[in-house]
Amino acid sequence: MTKAIPGDSGSPLVDTATLVDRAFTQAEYAINITDREGKLIKVNKAYIELYKFRSEADVLGKTQRVIRSPHTPDSVYKDMWSTIFRGETWRGNLTNLAQDGSEVFVNLTITPVRENGEIIGFMGFSLDRAQQVLLERELFHANKLVVLATMGAGLAHELNNPLASILLDAEYLKDIFAEPGKAIEWETAASAATSVIQGVERMKKVLEHLLMYSRKEGGQKFSTLTMAQLIEDSFLFLERQLRSRNITIDVEVDGEIFLSGNRTQLESVVHNLLSNSRDAFEGHKGDKRIQIRARKEQPGLVTLEFSDNAGGIPATILDRIFEPFFTTKKEREGTGLGLAISQKIIAEHGGTIEVESKDGSTTFRIMLPALEAPSPDEDMMED
Repeated sequence: MTKAIPGDSGSPLVDTATLVDRAFTQAEYAINITDREGKLIKVNKAYIELYKFRSEADVLGKTQRVIRSPHTPDSVYKDMWSTIFRGETWRGNLTNLAQDGSEVFVNLTITPVRENGEIIGFMGFSLDRAQQVLLERELFHANKLVVLATMGAGLAHELNNPLASILLDAEYLKDIFAEPGKAIEWETAASAATSVIQGVERMKKVLEHLLMYSRKEGGQKFSTLTMAQLIEDSFLFLERQLRSRNITIDVEVDGEIFLSGNRTQLESVVHNLLSNSRDAFEGHKGDKRIQIRARKEQPGLVTLEFSDNAGGIPATILDRIFEPFFTTKKEREGTGLGLAISQKIIAEHGGTIEVESKDGSTTFRIMLPALEAPSPDEDMMED
């Protein structure tokens, strides 16, 4: 028997089943109900509108793969299914796809549904994060510009050194061809020409990378990249600054480690760590060392460890360093966004970042999903 919900006069307005159905249908959040295998058996109006389906019939009987985006790492889904099959609630951010191909950013909560203690299905609640993602991208771009501003001196070195070498070699080549009758040392001339080409290629790479890094991104573009190349490119603007401060850089990458990710975003994580270490070494006496290690600790997972011996982080603030706008730097020397944004980037790549500090050393440990080696004809495209 269905119980009625009375009005002010005591007369029934609607029965309970109808009220529940209306609440489900009219809810502002996108709601979906699936069976134990993940097949959709009920969605509400907000779900249909969010993903631009024509009607509920377009999705019933299908799995969530109908809205899945390649920009959400497999590790996120593995964690999701592992959590809900344990009978626990899963919460996280996902990038999905609407039927017109546009990206949909949601904060998703999935709760197991039980009968007699057994899980018989799942209910998902999705909150549209479009405005939040837009703000996050604005903050990320602003942080990139701050990083680029602090790289100014390093960028000048990166361009001035090749330019000086090119000028000397070009003057030498001009001189030997100014006297047509004079014997030419062809080996030396060829070496000078090679040096000019290498200098130009170096500057071209730096400038192309500068343009790629500074441009404003319109979406979450992923590509296949290697960990070794990611780390090498992250040093493009900062390596000379670090070495000029007598900071030793020690990099060790185990074999070929492939990732799927947004190149500029992942580079910005390493940039932030390098910049923080550089600043932390200011006034530091004795040995100055940055160590970067990348290795596969288990199938499908890569660990990147970034360590420095710049004095460590006080235990009293260690648990706050990922907070937005928290900084230990002087006014106008830091925004307090670098590590907060880095944590966000790593999470959106399906990974984690943690920190430990003791005995004057600090280590950031980043774990990310790794790819198997791509086939020889796979495109290692740039963002």
